[in-house]
Amino acid sequence: MTRAAIDIVILGRPYKVACPAGQEDALHRAADMLNERIRKFKESGKSATNEQIAIMLALNVCHELELEKDKNHQYADAMDKRIKMLQHTIEDALASKVG
Repeated sequence: MTRAAIDIVILGRPYKVACPAGQEDALHRAADMLNERIRKFKESGKSATNEQIAIMLALNVCHELELEKDKNHQYADAMDKRIKMLQHTIEDALASKVG
């Protein structure tokens, strides 16, 4: 997979970041989202260093990711149960036609 170096700005500082081809827009959106979260965090009145802000935001993002993973697992489990129920229903219907 080819990679491209793109420029993003976080906390007012420019960074050159390697990015897989075709994912540049997604990375720019992620940088925009991070900058917006930083802005909101700073507006909340909490004084913190840039390092503390980065750690808190990273922790929040990781927590949100874990919550989404849990929801995905629950959804997958529910779909597995529904598929098994449908399979049993189909098998029962076929068995009653044969018998």
